[in-house]
Amino acid sequence: MGNYLVVGELKNEDAISEEAIRDELARILESSMFVQSDRLGRFLRFTVEATLAGDAEMLKEYLIGTTVYERKPSYNPSEDSIVRSEARRLRRKLKEYYESVGKDDSIFIYYRRGGYVPVFRLRRSKGRDGAGRDDGWDELFVEGPGVRIAVLPFVDASRSDLSGAYARIITDELIHELVRTDGLQVTAASSVAPLMTQELDLPSLARKLNVQVIFEGTVHEDTNQLRITSRVVKADGFQIWSERFEAGPDPQSVFKISERIVSALISRIRPEQSLIRKQKASAGTSMLAVYPLVLAAEALLDEGTLADTQLALSKFQEVSEIEPDYARPVCGIALCYCEMALRGMPNSALAVSRAKQASQRAAKLDPQMILVPACTACALALSWKWHDAEKLFQQALGLGESAGTYRQYALFLAALGRFDEAWNYLQEAHQIDPFSYRQKVVNAKLFHLSRDNDKGVNHISKQMSYGTLPIESEIYLAIMLISLDRRDEAKQLARSVVCKAGAHPALMSAIAEVLAMCGQTAAADRIASDYNLFSANSPISKFRQALLSLALENSEKAISLLSIACEEREAELIWLAHDPRLDMIREDRRFGLLLAEVMRASSSTFGTTASREQQRAKVVPEPT
Repeated sequence: MGNYLVVGELKNEDAISEEAIRDELARILESSMFVQSDRLGRFLRFTVEATLAGDAEMLKEYLIGTTVYERKPSYNPSEDSIVRSEARRLRRKLKEYYESVGKDDSIFIYYRRGGYVPVFRLRRSKGRDGAGRDDGWDELFVEGPGVRIAVLPFVDASRSDLSGAYARIITDELIHELVRTDGLQVTAASSVAPLMTQELDLPSLARKLNVQVIFEGTVHEDTNQLRITSRVVKADGFQIWSERFEAGPDPQSVFKISERIVSALISRIRPEQSLIRKQKASAGTSMLAVYPLVLAAEALLDEGTLADTQLALSKFQEVSEIEPDYARPVCGIALCYCEMALRGMPNSALAVSRAKQASQRAAKLDPQMILVPACTACALALSWKWHDAEKLFQQALGLGESAGTYRQYALFLAALGRFDEAWNYLQEAHQIDPFSYRQKVVNAKLFHLSRDNDKGVNHISKQMSYGTLPIESEIYLAIMLISLDRRDEAKQLARSVVCKAGAHPALMSAIAEVLAMCGQTAAADRIASDYNLFSANSPISKFRQALLSLALENSEKAISLLSIACEEREAELIWLAHDPRLDMIREDRRFGLLLAEVMRASSSTFGTTASREQQRAKVVPEPT
């Protein structure tokens, strides 16, 4: 008998002989899919033979580049990405092979993300749920009822009574809420405590507790600020993610703030894949490997400008290329395109189309994941398909709680003028994650759209208790101050925002709009000229150009721009029915025709002047 290899997490009875691996290699190389791919075939053969010879540790980028791709000894992998690119091609080609020609092969050869050492597995015929699958499942998922985690006591870094209280309460609350979170198995605190007296590194601690992930954190306090940092660490000791929350150090709100911090943390890092949430699987090595990149992209999507959203998109696309069967980053791609379409980018219809494509792909990968119907609903709403979008929002809400879905649905309802319902869902999102930048922006936008300016101004100033205020919230605050005839305050706020806005055209357009409404038309014109806001190749949407035109009291130009926006099916036209900035042209017959075109598929009743006044008088529930 030949030599046997025990690889990955295989049990002894699953050991694979070298002869069987070489037979599988020959089948792959002789297949129609590889016979015309000489370079990929050489890559595959070289790495498999080196691994069988016991030289797997030598399989680095430089060796493959010089041996397989005949690069010169001066070859620098950081300047020439040939090996990385070919490795991605090889992973895709092998996946295609095992989904078609090699679907009945008994052995599975693949490469983990970021590595060049082949992995050999026996193909299993059935999963836990009885469905057939190949061993690619083991990269994203492994057997187990959810992700196994442990929480270490948070450290009181300031050694004060208040920071100590926060550290204890956050630790207890985190354990409590993690136990209640779908897809997680939480080690009891009584099992963790005895080990804390031992001098163990995190990998040793994880092995003793038999967990995949560990939570740890610190609490700092000074006279004006409380800072809580929570870290998520893999069992090998490498950090997956770090989240920092800042709040006012109020001794009277220690329980409330602690609960909100824990809720926000869990909502951002919890499992989203339906197999894990239903405890039919646990996270595999591949999922844990790309998880930091996913979380980084989601943070950019929540907190960033339009440029940050574009960076988030590139990160989601990178993960999706590495792990094409992972639905969460695909949903992220869809949501990035939706956000870009809503934040002033030109040609937003193209972004919406790409959002639809990504959401359709995600639906094939994991139709039971909450994010899937939610991102599809967003794309449909931005296509003005109101009825279909609402059905999918309701489907998403039926799959479980999600702060992002609540916020997205609240915006959808606000576009239809259903403000009471919108506030209810935004309140739900606030309870889950009041620290979210997007939460604060949507909050401000709803006050603006519902014309509750007094309450909006008072509320936005209180949001500082949950961290800094986003620039977009400050812009809505300025617009509401103008509505209250407090133009000097609005002008001062707009000028302070300029220093923080950088060179982002959409933000500069909004600042110019505020300055124009305050009578500073020269400053507004200068911004419009400096950023080419009205040029043929303007960096902002026609809708944003129309708003700026109205602020500059050019109604005819605004109507013309909105007509073009309607022809191009711009996403931001969903705000036509209720944005107060459009009141100047609301009685114009041409505006009425545009509004009818955008809202024709909606069954909602859109307001006459009387109904808008009635809506204005309603009491808006203020998030606590």
